[in-house]
Amino acid sequence: MIGETVGNYEILETLGEGGFGVVYKARDRRLKRLVALKFLSGSKSDAVARSRFLKEAQTASALNHPNIVTVYDIGEQGQDAYIVMEFVDGTPLNRLLPAGGFAPGQALDYVLQLCGALSAAHDAGIVHRDLKPSNAIVDRNGRLKVLDFGLAKITSGSNLDVTSDAPLTAIGTFVGTVNYMAPEQALAGEIDARTDIFALGIVMQEMFTGRRPFGGANQWAVMNGICNEPPVRIRGTHPHLPESLEAIVIRMLAKRKRERYQSVREVIDALTLLHRALEGVAHPGGPAETAPALAPDEPTRSVQLPGKSTSGSSSALERIAVGVLMFRTLSANKDDAYIAEGMASEIIRALSGVPGVRVISQLASSKYRGDPAELESVVKTMQLRYVVTGSVRCAGPRIRIIAELDDMEESSQIWSHTYDRGNEDIFAVQEEVAQSIVAAVGGQLLRARSEAAAHVPTEQLDASGLVRRAYHFTTTAYHAGGIHEAIDLLRRATRLDPNHAVAHAALGFYLIQCAVNGSSKEVERDRAEALAAAERAILAGPSEPEVLENAGLVLVHCGRFAKAVQTLRRAVEVAPLNFVAWGYLALELGWAGSGADIVEAHTILNRLLSTAADHPSAGYWHCFQSGIYAREGKWEEAAESARRGITIQPRFAPGLAAYANALCCLGRFEEAGEVAMQMVAVNPTGTQAAYMTELLITTGSPERAEPHIRGLVAAGIFRGDLPWALPPQYKAVSK
Repeated sequence: MIGETVGNYEILETLGEGGFGVVYKARDRRLKRLVALKFLSGSKSDAVARSRFLKEAQTASALNHPNIVTVYDIGEQGQDAYIVMEFVDGTPLNRLLPAGGFAPGQALDYVLQLCGALSAAHDAGIVHRDLKPSNAIVDRNGRLKVLDFGLAKITSGSNLDVTSDAPLTAIGTFVGTVNYMAPEQALAGEIDARTDIFALGIVMQEMFTGRRPFGGANQWAVMNGICNEPPVRIRGTHPHLPESLEAIVIRMLAKRKRERYQSVREVIDALTLLHRALEGVAHPGGPAETAPALAPDEPTRSVQLPGKSTSGSSSALERIAVGVLMFRTLSANKDDAYIAEGMASEIIRALSGVPGVRVISQLASSKYRGDPAELESVVKTMQLRYVVTGSVRCAGPRIRIIAELDDMEESSQIWSHTYDRGNEDIFAVQEEVAQSIVAAVGGQLLRARSEAAAHVPTEQLDASGLVRRAYHFTTTAYHAGGIHEAIDLLRRATRLDPNHAVAHAALGFYLIQCAVNGSSKEVERDRAEALAAAERAILAGPSEPEVLENAGLVLVHCGRFAKAVQTLRRAVEVAPLNFVAWGYLALELGWAGSGADIVEAHTILNRLLSTAADHPSAGYWHCFQSGIYAREGKWEEAAESARRGITIQPRFAPGLAAYANALCCLGRFEEAGEVAMQMVAVNPTGTQAAYMTELLITTGSPERAEPHIRGLVAAGIFRGDLPWALPPQYKAVSK
């Protein structure tokens, strides 16, 4: 089939073959992207195989997670069925596995990524039933993705509309791969999420040792070992590994389901503690290593750790579900329909990179074809509150795209915008408009979830709800009193759930804000607590976007340039449309970097402000850019950027200081004096010495810090005889 075209897909090469079918690499001719096409062998003669194939597409498409391969579409060529999937340029995990197992940190990295995928599936009511290394692929950046949901079981509590298991699995038979089966699966018994945990235990032991815990001369011997024999102990072959690792695997491999971990979240909690035990563990043949998430200043890969799921309405604030419905076409032109379909696909892809948002898959949302009468049914079926809808109209060389974000629970429109573009390059238009839509929608959803928590009585909020309520103080009105209230909320959240990574990261964020704005009574105590909270958060959630963005800013204000840049780059790698993290990265590069760093910072901020001007963080971005202009001596630009920033966030004391400083450098002393008075009114406890200390810690040197106060000193607002006083513990910490 190489060189042939199937639907909109041009077949490029064969990626693999198996008993179930053939997988090809292909090019999507409409959306100009590479995809994988999985064809079912013998589809026209085997109804059961065809039904199972359809079920695989439906099941995988219902999941949206960085560690699960995305299914874009299903189709038919004649009587042959095929699935259109994300193309992953990588290697199956089983082919990467060394004979003696991976180094401990690498093994834990892969296991945590598998946990992320399984947790997402289990939350959706899906049991994989065939977890094994050959059903996972690792891309060139170290991102692992789980494949093949053809044998998945949909549990009774799931809301998914997926083809039933009934015709696919006869009573008294078992499905799966013998080497990775749980006892109940081998005996054709009742299975649930704990069945996957058993398989994960086998895979985990294989990752660390290169050997499975149950062996045998044939499949029946392996099944007997799984059902009746104890597993081979990890420390029997790898005595250098910690006892805690062995204990975790033994519990995962318990014969009775009730004796295993009862959820993947429990496994993750255990693995979080294991991180510490693995520090400094040597791998035979190699030096001692530290688990990737804890490496001090080296590049790290992304690992997806799910947030802790709890019951109750407030837990829904953890991740907001949003559906992107098919855009309507307002003309009879057939090409408009293709453009509308591509528009929705681009938005779904882009929204998947926004932290805190769960995007309903394209296969699910494509049930809506623009008829308003269908909308209520689709929203109810997919359990949505927020939906993105829109329309497309082409007229000659122009195209008009109207997008809107609606709150279906309140029956109100949150946001709407019209985009008029030329249609010379329709694919570029789709991508550019989708990015703009997602920039606006992501910010509106961030604001919506914090405002929702602000209207719920505090005593009714769980840990996630308390975090969202705390965020309300930075997404709406930044001020010192609000920050201290946020800290109280977050201390309560960490008491309710000591393992809530985002709560610890947010606590570190607000504690460091006290130091930044001069409202802390014990600055160095708060800074030390902030740093400890950030490090604990990274340990518990090494790839949660909100953990990385908040911890990254704490590192910025603790003078850890290299670690801050590393953490924030990882944040935007995990969630490419995490605009908050991009802003913090620009702050660190622009204020503490040099040369190419400053150029990159300007590029980031210009992009953010052009595509997401109404984002809740836009006021801070303007202030960050003002500081970069100050370093460059561009005082007109510095003043204008700061003015725009404080217009959005009028109580942001560092922004007021930046504006007053720029005005002084322009000789506009009377205006500067008025702004300085506002700064004192907003932050009466702040001092020049404290501000200078923060500047020095953040920028890393007096030379980089001095432009931020040059005008204030020249105008006599700040004293000129105060030395740059850096606390002793920071003297060795600079770029």
